[in-house]
Amino acid sequence: MTPPPRTNRHLTAFATGIAFVIALFAPSTQAQTGGRPAPFFQQRPPLGAAQQQPPRDTKLVEKRLEELPNQNISEYGRKALAIAPDKWKHAETENFLLHYRRVTEAQKVAREVEYYLWYVATTLGASKDRYQRKSHVYVFEDDNEWKSFLTLTAVPAWSASFARGDELFLNVRGTPGGGGFNSQTLAHETTHAVVARLFPGRRWPLWLNEGFAEYMGGASVAARKGQTAKRYQAQLRAAEMSLDQLASLEAYPADELAVAQLYQTSEKFVRFLMNELPKDRIVSFIDQVVDGKSLRDAVLAVYSDKIRDWEVSMRKYERFTK
Repeated sequence: MTPPPRTNRHLTAFATGIAFVIALFAPSTQAQTGGRPAPFFQQRPPLGAAQQQPPRDTKLVEKRLEELPNQNISEYGRKALAIAPDKWKHAETENFLLHYRRVTEAQKVAREVEYYLWYVATTLGASKDRYQRKSHVYVFEDDNEWKSFLTLTAVPAWSASFARGDELFLNVRGTPGGGGFNSQTLAHETTHAVVARLFPGRRWPLWLNEGFAEYMGGASVAARKGQTAKRYQAQLRAAEMSLDQLASLEAYPADELAVAQLYQTSEKFVRFLMNELPKDRIVSFIDQVVDGKSLRDAVLAVYSDKIRDWEVSMRKYERFTK
């Protein structure tokens, strides 16, 4: 069976509304080392540390808004809840606080988002104590309400769903392609939220942030369904940016094709690292990049025993997925 139709998702980004992250990280009081946050690899357990997989039937406990344990409602959260406020319902799961209209959508989101949190955190070698804070998830099931909400934010009007810090804002009726609820979109955005929890105060480069979320979007859904990740990986026909150009990007391009190239080239490079090189070094690589090393220097520092000739390795990368 061929993968779900995702190959051209970012080629029509502005028309269909791709998943989008507007703010990478919320402020944090994370312990500092020399005036900078401590590298994550110094704080984490070994990659693949055993953790209990979340149950398939996530318990959704409905509560009044004032009963939720995290009363820190963000600016965007307040704007969302101000739209037809009497219609919002609220519930708590083990790791999230959900705001929703109908329990049907909320239950499906809760079930999947709990799994994706666990899977991404496990991939990054993080135990539960690293992500104990419960963050908010706002579930829209009316496309008109979603569009009205977007006009109150700085998020582009073409966005289908987005993460802001460790919060999720989801439009489950207006996902790319018009097919309703999209698990890969949810997994992508959950990845952003998990990263915000695990790397507080440490800003990822744009390419790494989106490339890792794209890779984990497919890998998380595949793992949840007990399938191979390749079934959920696109052919990345638009992965045509040079790595130098990719690493230099500091903002999302305005050009539609360039958006596609950003997402797909980023995913291609992360997929190359995860598939062709030791997976257990990905967090060390991330720490090197987030700490300011160039893409090339980080690769050579972390994978020096595997990559002895940069040009030869880059030719192998160019052939990867083609």
